Amino acid sequence: MVPQAQVAPPVQVTPLAQVSTPRYDIAQTEKGWRLTIENEHCSVVQVFSTSTAAQHAVGRMLEFFESMSAQAPSPRQVA
Repeated sequence: MVPQAQVAPPVQVTPLAQVSTPRYDIAQTEKGWRLTIENEHCSVVQVFSTSTAAQHAVGRMLEFFESMSAQAPSPRQVA
């Protein structure tokens, strides 16, 4: 008699949660221009010597947040 193969239980992948567009703020401080960018999951603060440098960093940081939000969650097994 040939043993039958065991079938693994189904695995359900949790869909990516909806993530809002990050909010950002550029403010002058005594140490330079502070860029704060955040969404409901993460926040980043950087200080720049000029407001122009801080404004140029916004695009890069928005790309970073988009990239991090696109990371798939690890699959979870349904109990």
